[in-house]
Amino acid sequence: MTLYKCILIGLLGSFLMFLGDMTLYYDRNDYSSKDTLGSISKIMKNISIKRLYIGGILGPICAFIYCIGFYHIILSCRESYMNFGWAVFLINALGMILGGAYHMQCAYLGLLSRYENNGAYDEFLKFLKFQAIVVFSIMALGNIGIAVMILRGLTVFPTWQGFLTPIFFIILTPLVRRLPKGIHMIVCGGWLNIIYFIYYLSLLITYTNMNL
Repeated sequence: MTLYKCILIGLLGSFLMFLGDMTLYYDRNDYSSKDTLGSISKIMKNISIKRLYIGGILGPICAFIYCIGFYHIILSCRESYMNFGWAVFLINALGMILGGAYHMQCAYLGLLSRYENNGAYDEFLKFLKFQAIVVFSIMALGNIGIAVMILRGLTVFPTWQGFLTPIFFIILTPLVRRLPKGIHMIVCGGWLNIIYFIYYLSLLITYTNMNL
């Protein structure tokens, strides 16, 4: 597996997971960022069950593809920092595996919202919110690790590349939530995967220029 192929696989994973997001809950009427899960579950309640099945199953599949893409961390790491590189790789892989499971369970939330058992729905929603805290905390830690590696020159990439890592785009999330209706649905709804797409695309361009 070459670094170039790993970057391409990561790019593919981010694009497919974005499609998974849109399959699960895209709606031209948009959703509210003030109550993301509650608002999205109302959308999923009214879309076809086939969409929920397809959107849900894309979660773990794309997480698997993402994890292969994360191997670029190892392939780009300088030999003397390999232990740190493996730690960052494993944290990112764990975060994405949990993220894939979280994505799939969002489909279950949509299915459960169709029935009148409010107790089961409320309890599952509470569990899903807890999962979100765990998932995004681990992913944030992994993202910080990637930024630190590049900014401190532990990889073959130039240090400025560190400012195009996911953690710096996550900081822009409050601004993305203020986008107008329609654009908000697509950009904010798929923001995490758009961030990774930008990151992998920037790596691809940089790596290509490095090898010209």
